Amino acid sequence: MPAKTGRPPLRELRTETGWTQQQLADKLNYLAWTHGQGRTAVNADMVAKWERGVKGVSPRYKALLCQLFGVTAEQLGFEPTPAPASSRPVRDPESLISMLDDAARLLDQLGAAGTALAPQMLSVWKDTVTTRRTMLGLLDPAATDPAGHARAATATTTELEQLAEKYRALHATADPTVLLTAVAAHVRMVTAALGRELTATQRRRLLCNRAAVATLAGRLAYEDLGDALSGRAYYSQAVDSAREAEDDQAAAIVLGYTAQLAHSEGMTGAAADHLATALAHAERAPTVAPWLASIQATLHADSGDHTCAAGTLHRAEPTTNQVAMQPYLMVDYSPADLAAATGHMHLQAGNYPAARAALVAALDQLPPTARRARILALVDLATVELHVGNLPDACRHATTAAELLHRSPYSLGTARLRAFRVLAARPIGPRALRVLDEHLAQLAA
Repeated sequence: MPAKTGRPPLRELRTETGWTQQQLADKLNYLAWTHGQGRTAVNADMVAKWERGVKGVSPRYKALLCQLFGVTAEQLGFEPTPAPASSRPVRDPESLISMLDDAARLLDQLGAAGTALAPQMLSVWKDTVTTRRTMLGLLDPAATDPAGHARAATATTTELEQLAEKYRALHATADPTVLLTAVAAHVRMVTAALGRELTATQRRRLLCNRAAVATLAGRLAYEDLGDALSGRAYYSQAVDSAREAEDDQAAAIVLGYTAQLAHSEGMTGAAADHLATALAHAERAPTVAPWLASIQATLHADSGDHTCAAGTLHRAEPTTNQVAMQPYLMVDYSPADLAAATGHMHLQAGNYPAARAALVAALDQLPPTARRARILALVDLATVELHVGNLPDACRHATTAAELLHRSPYSLGTARLRAFRVLAARPIGPRALRVLDEHLAQLAA
């Protein structure tokens, strides 16, 4: 053990393990997450200040450092943190924190070889959590009472539709991981309800409800959390439900999202097929046609067919009739969204002045709660400024997008920001990119 000096022996411990300062920061962030302590913001600069003794270490990070290195606070050169006066509360052994603690403890015991089990364990943990009545308490505290399971078995169709409305309201601001847990539980609950004896009307309403909520589950899984496999599975369930209910609007919407997923994975033919089917359903549900046209224009622009993109965009003007769209199907489409799509199309075509004008207009019109749309528009605007040589503004817009990404996960936005960073590596010097790199390091932790 390193001898105690005038500053904490953290650097000696770190170098003995062969870790860089960034690797130590990453391991602390991962350790905090696996032990139910939420998101942290440790980076290499913070570790460097700890090692020099110019920045104090909070009790939370002291405990994590001790656990990571297997030493006491005194051995790290810290004063011992006094134990709380109250006794430790008894935890439900099936609670979220307990399950994470148990999984992390087992992986620690297995050592390096156990890391291969982590993805499978997390999948099993997710399936277990979605059955817990406590997660529905996030939306309805009454659901955590001892009769919660009985209530789930007898929930009315109206109650399930009301829950879907709550998900819609929470989507803009809730943590996607937490919301997906509740939404996945809802899908299972509706599936169980469909197995009971129902009237034709009840069955159709339940199918429509499952189509709506499974669509949202797919968006959360794929767009926010980056799980394309789960996203595609939820979309498939939503399509089947919508078609069984003969709900053309719901089918068109989920097929639109499915086309976007396929397109993001480079499967342009599959994306075009999904979109063509969506447009066929939209012939009987015209309120969704402008939104689908904006998706089609984006697909054409990204594929380099700018003439078709411009022609398709003329059909994407939102109409006043769109207010009739069922809001819980999670389609947010407004003139601001059309402006963002227009800006992206001009960016792909190399028409940078028009792209800047459209994207600035979109950001001016998008509400603060439209975090996801703002992130994508900001990265597109940063890319425009990069192409025209306005490097300070390019970094400023990208950093603003990174700050929004810290609020909760958004996989599509993170991927778009990383693509910008790769593009920016050539013309922008290291000093201008330092702040952006710090944000990206924290997002990776």
